[in-house]
Amino acid sequence: MKKTILAIAMLFSVAIYGQDDFTGIWAQDKNSSYYTVILNNYNKGYIFTNFSFVEQNVVIENVVEETDTYIKTVVHNPDNGWRVYTTYEYIDDNTLSVNYEGDYESTHVFYRKEIK
Repeated sequence: MKKTILAIAMLFSVAIYGQDDFTGIWAQDKNSSYYTVILNNYNKGYIFTNFSFVEQNVVIENVVEETDTYIKTVVHNPDNGWRVYTTYEYIDDNTLSVNYEGDYESTHVFYRKEIK
């Protein structure tokens, strides 16, 4: 548990310095307890991590395709067996559209969260 909290704190600190385009901390438009952290590592490319303090859960997404306007990922949640393909589309500096296809189908708007 301590390692998870430390990892999340490190993600927050790295996200502060890279908040351009897709990178940053994002929250859904609905009452979700999950946050999505998107980092852009110079060696590894984009890294997507979803976490919830309420559910005490972390889910990693794997990037399958990226362009200047969208990033496609796949996420498999071993807790419930779901496999979902997502498309993140950049709307503006503080807004992303996220389309889910697979075991869950929907479109959400994500809003950038500020760290104060």
